[in-house]
Amino acid sequence: MAEPYVVKMPQLSDTMSEGVLVSWEKQEGDRIQRGDIIATVETDKAIMDVEVFREGYLSGPLVAVDSSVPVGEAIAYIVDSAEEVGQVEADIAVGAAPSPRKEDAPAPAKSAVDEGAAAPADNAYVIKMPQLSDTMSEGVLVAWNKQPGEQISRGDIVAQVETDK
Repeated sequence: MAEPYVVKMPQLSDTMSEGVLVSWEKQEGDRIQRGDIIATVETDKAIMDVEVFREGYLSGPLVAVDSSVPVGEAIAYIVDSAEEVGQVEADIAVGAAPSPRKEDAPAPAKSAVDEGAAAPADNAYVIKMPQLSDTMSEGVLVAWNKQPGEQISRGDIVAQVETDK
């Protein structure tokens, strides 16, 4: 079984330290697509949707409706296949807490010197992680839309990034 993706309580405002799960819009076992709204959360300011940026199947344990959850804590899991739904609960019950998928873990920063590679050419442009909101301190690279060596023009989308919102 591949490691499940952990759906965490998002920080939906600058002052939010916890949220209350208002409702589940998807049920355990439902097929999830990128961009699906799976739950609604009440923050200190509003009720907002929780959108996911992974595909798979919604798996438990799901946080109970009306539960107060600190920002960054797990509220659900997404697994790769319907057969894996519910296995996360079994793993937690026997003490094997799920960890984030390997591709979701931040890679250690490496410089061109560390890799023994040449430094970028004088005409190269370094693409940096953008700060897409005031509260964003990090982002998760979800997908590359362009591959090394592909022609890039102004306005092209080169990657997709998941933020805290």
